[in-house]
Parts: sequence; structure tokens; C-alpha cells
Amino acid sequence: MAIGLSVVALVLSVLLVVPYMAQRSPVFLLVLALAALVGVAGIILGIRARRSAARGGRALICSVAALLIAGVMAVIFIVGMISVTSINKVELRGQGPEGMTASMSHDAGDRTETWPAEGWATFNTKDSWAELTVEAPDDAENETISCQIIWNGEVVVDETSETGSVTCRYDAA
Repeated sequence: MAIGLSVVALVLSVLLVVPYMAQRSPVFLLVLALAALVGVAGIILGIRARRSAARGGRALICSVAALLIAGVMAVIFIVGMISVTSINKVELRGQGPEGMTASMSHDAGDRTETWPAEGWATFNTKDSWAELTVEAPDDAENETISCQIIWNGEVVVDETSETGSVTCRYDAA
């Protein structure tokens, strides 16, 4: 039994190396290496216990430890993948005269900034909406002004106005 558990833990540890290498996390890779080493120790101790008819207590302890470590790492990876897929990357862009005012609203709150002729802001959100209003300064209120919302890399709103003010709003829901 110890040999089988150790083999499962060793295979799971090896399978998890590839996705954790993509994250470039040395801590997680070291933990996976530890699980693999403990799994190998469980296999070796299990084989020795079979040959000498000794008890395989140490082999079983090693195999269970390796399986627990690899299992926890698998759960961390799965939970991490689920949470990453639910986060939206948002970019707000505005073009117009120098010194335009950009008012942004999204789940994290509202804020207003002064932007250059080509301004932008980025944020991540779990929510499904964002809004950007861009206004030209008083001395340029008849100039063309535009805004875009890029949601997860895709332009979802692109508005232009000749009146010196334009609003872009997107709701994915």
C-alpha cells in the first residue's frame, strides 16, 4: 500500500511541476521537490520492507506525507486557476486635447484625473462594469474627444464626440 501511495504522490508531484514552472515560483517548486523526494523515500522504504518482511510503518508515513503535500499543491493550483479566470483586466483610454478630465467609475470606486492628450488607466476587477467620461478643458470644448474600454484585451466600447465630452460605459452582465 505504501508503494502505491508513494507512486501516486510522485506522479502528481511531477505533473504539477509544469504548471508551477509557468508561474516561476521557486517556493512552490521546492515544495513539489520535497513531495517528490518523500515519495521516492516511501517507495524505497516500501521495497525494503517487502524484502525483509519488516513493518512498513516508515514507508507508509513517507507515502502519506508525500501524498498530502502533493494533494495540497494540487488544490492550491486548482483554486488559483479558478480565481484567476474570474478576474477581468480593464483598460480605459481617452484621446482629446491636452489637460482633459477623465472621470472613472467601477467596482473599486470613482476617481477623477487630468489626462494628457492620450490618457489611460488600467485595473483588475471581479465586477462586470466600468464607465469613463472624458471632458475637454473649457478652452477646447468644441474639439473631438474619444474614449475606449478594453475588457480582457478586447475593445468593447469606442465612442467619439465633437462636443468636448464623451462617455463610455460597459456592462458585461
